[in-house]
Amino acid sequence: MVLRAILFLMVLLISGCRSTNIEVIAHRGASGEETENTIAAIKKAIELNTDAIEIDIWRTKDDSIIVFHDRHTARLSNDSLIIPEAYFADLRNLTLKGNRKIPTLREVLEILPDDMKLFIEIKCCWEVGKAGEVFPMLSELLEETGKTSQAVIISFNPDKLVEASDFLPDVPTYWLVWENKPVDELIEKALDYGVDGLDVNYGILSNELLSKASMNNLEIYVWTVNDPVLAEKILAEYPGIKGITTDHPDLIKKIVIQK
Repeated sequence: MVLRAILFLMVLLISGCRSTNIEVIAHRGASGEETENTIAAIKKAIELNTDAIEIDIWRTKDDSIIVFHDRHTARLSNDSLIIPEAYFADLRNLTLKGNRKIPTLREVLEILPDDMKLFIEIKCCWEVGKAGEVFPMLSELLEETGKTSQAVIISFNPDKLVEASDFLPDVPTYWLVWENKPVDELIEKALDYGVDGLDVNYGILSNELLSKASMNNLEIYVWTVNDPVLAEKILAEYPGIKGITTDHPDLIKKIVIQK
């Protein structure tokens, strides 16, 4: 009787802690709860125990790597500065929505738990000259903070992903895609650029894409899914995806765990 009771309790514990291979990535931190790409948003995502966090990075005029999405600050701040043309001190002095500040990448890396991935989108991927040269600094910073093994590089510019692999050969790279192009074209280009997979807008998901990606050892991530009903539909129709990026990691995590 005692053994049977112990086994029953073990079954309950296992079912209550059911794991999944589908990763939930907090978009710009838990941006549905806190101001995007801020330390508050990162801490909230950590608190919600998401699988990974996605952030955006730029190189400033005085060679700092900062975490911010837009090329200029007007949408979130009390002033409008062009990030690759601005000094870090001036960017730091801005007040963002929610009375937050623009963080450096180092500050994010220093609070990142050792078991959590960090998806780093290269926002300066289309900049010319020094403003676009981020990888020597990024690779050094990841090494200094001991976070290289947790990093994932994503970009809409596949040329930048080739550059990423030159400096960070062991870090996975994923090509961000939003255009509904022919699947064969997407697969061929991904293979040509040597990326590990595609990170696509959920609107262009298809069974053909998943099937041909799998045949070519390419993984598929999806962005940005905030509606739990939509997340449930995607998981039901496309069980082969690797992960879902969302502003609300707590809501989407519940759906993923149920599957």
